[in-house]
Amino acid sequence: MAGETWDVIVCGGGPAGIGAAIAAARGGARTLLVEALQHLGGLATSHRLATMCDSPGGPIYDELMGRLMDLDSAWYRENPERYYPPGRTGYRPEMFKAVAVEMADEAGVEMLLGTVAEAGWLDGGAVAGVHVVNKAGRSLARAQVVIDCTADADIAAGAGAPFVQGDPEDGRIQHCNFAWRIGGVDGERFKSDGPDAEELERLCRDAVAAGDITPPDAVFGIDPGAFPWSGNQQAIAQSWELQHIDPTDPRQTSRALVQCQRAALQIVRVLRERVPGYEDCVIEKIATVLGTRESRRIVGGYTVTGEDVLNGAKFADGVVPAWFWLDLHDPEPGRSTPYPLEYVQANRPARGDWYEIPYRCLVPREPLGILVAGRCVSCDHAAQGSLRVMPTCMYLGQAAGTAAAWAVEAGVHPHELDGAALKRELMGSWSPPT
Repeated sequence: MAGETWDVIVCGGGPAGIGAAIAAARGGARTLLVEALQHLGGLATSHRLATMCDSPGGPIYDELMGRLMDLDSAWYRENPERYYPPGRTGYRPEMFKAVAVEMADEAGVEMLLGTVAEAGWLDGGAVAGVHVVNKAGRSLARAQVVIDCTADADIAAGAGAPFVQGDPEDGRIQHCNFAWRIGGVDGERFKSDGPDAEELERLCRDAVAAGDITPPDAVFGIDPGAFPWSGNQQAIAQSWELQHIDPTDPRQTSRALVQCQRAALQIVRVLRERVPGYEDCVIEKIATVLGTRESRRIVGGYTVTGEDVLNGAKFADGVVPAWFWLDLHDPEPGRSTPYPLEYVQANRPARGDWYEIPYRCLVPREPLGILVAGRCVSCDHAAQGSLRVMPTCMYLGQAAGTAAAWAVEAGVHPHELDGAALKRELMGSWSPPT
């Protein structure tokens, strides 16, 4: 494929990349989707989330969820006091992978899985392709428009796009999540012969004090002295929040992953030796990717703010509606979960209202030829706590893919498009559910 040319190249096959690639291909653009994993879905299928938050995801998202529901693989989780209609949506991640591939393939998207989008290629000051790396080596794929859906704005930042990270006061980044699962437990034996909550906590404290369990350096929200005991869950925690981890720093993330996986193995050994019902327990699953919430945010033609979210701001080029709350998983001195209902209700648009994300937020100030979709669009730290959720990311991807197809057809750069016309295309028939 060296030197081959596409109309649109989408980098990253998570929710944003799925929306972007399908929208671009359905818009008539010859589209290549490059994904480092060997399946689509990103965080939606490689972590243990399996829940879409209550915010609009757009037509492609609705179609994907509809197909999953037809296969008994997605369902609504209603909580009228806390969630906006239609509620949160649970799904089966393995089915999500297959349905996403089916939809992309039907749209005519060409997919390169197991392939890393390494860097953008600039020609005359514009991004005109992407260097990719896979088993065949390193090659250049050219395109009229590149869409960065890497979540971390890897391609845009590498091509010189300005970006910011974290809280503007101290650079604090929302914390990451490591998830795993214990299997092989005899639940009945544990109920009849196992320790009660107080005894289980004491067992964890003794194991840490003896050096049998070593808490990861960055663990947050769990008392390190009683690791992995979770007082909130009254159980052994099988997901840990990790603070001060920059997802764009490979040494930091690698160190955290190594420490977390070693700690999981230590926990299994201790449980097998000391807890009835856990004699044959094993590590059943470790999430394929680290659960990251925030990293780079590009600087675009407009920056969505936390005030925009709370005030339900609308824009002439507001191409994506959203209404999730300011869900900031911040280490101290920031705010973090669990959030009381009063906080949730006070830190989102009023019920029935929404805010809009302008098209300008998807277009970096420079260079030309590239769009960005997903959690790394132009926004401030507070707003990113709302728009980072997966339905909104897929909707942003659909907006970027539609824009890319328009730009190819018109023979212009993305920043030259009429954002108001794009809004009419994407939101012309949209209305919020009641």
